[in-house]
Amino acid sequence: MQNIVQEAIRHSGYSRSELARRAGVSTSTVTRIEKGASDPTLGMVTRILAAAGLQLPAATEPLCDPEALRAARSIIGGVTATAPDHSGMAGTLMRWASPDGSPQPRKLAREAGAAAPPRFRPGVTQATSDWNFLRICSTVSATRKGWAVSGAPAATRIGATEVPGGPIILYVEEPRRVATLINRPGAAAADIIVLPFDGHSEAGAWNDEGVIWADPIQIILDCYGMAETAAQAVELTKDWEPVND
Repeated sequence: MQNIVQEAIRHSGYSRSELARRAGVSTSTVTRIEKGASDPTLGMVTRILAAAGLQLPAATEPLCDPEALRAARSIIGGVTATAPDHSGMAGTLMRWASPDGSPQPRKLAREAGAAAPPRFRPGVTQATSDWNFLRICSTVSATRKGWAVSGAPAATRIGATEVPGGPIILYVEEPRRVATLINRPGAAAADIIVLPFDGHSEAGAWNDEGVIWADPIQIILDCYGMAETAAQAVELTKDWEPVND
């Protein structure tokens, strides 16, 4: 809700005091909501948006909260991000995945992946390329910037059955530049999801003969977030807990 109020203030053209007057609330109320010091009701947000000439979208959108990835990696035992405490999302994931409170890492990974689908993450750029995988990697490496591969080929690298033509995820420092370099549409082009470095998704990447692969836990989380690779994630986590989870 805080982000919604911030957006309303930014695009309304009104000062905080004028927006508050139009909404029939105090300026301090608007300021507290904007700073995250107050959790407004849906009705309050609706009034503020209306005063700014805006409204909440009528259609729902898929949940996408990258905090779920940070929390999952910390809980499951991947590379812990050097970021603020994730106990809030960690608690949420545990509630979703473990109703009885018992450790269920496979369910937790599935819930986290579904809560942060790669195609909906902040800063995503999508491309298609009919180049082969090694040529794509060579082109990205030539930028001399950081990068790491996840998605279908990465899942295959760590033991899953290959998904021919499955989506490739590239974590890179310069998403738009990389997407432009590798975008080569064609009849057999593969989908490539280009995501920016965010301080945690690329953490734990490792070099294997010139290809930089993402951390295995990150690969699994990413694959759980895409329909085309969900089966690979299930295969990679089959020994984490019973299959009938």
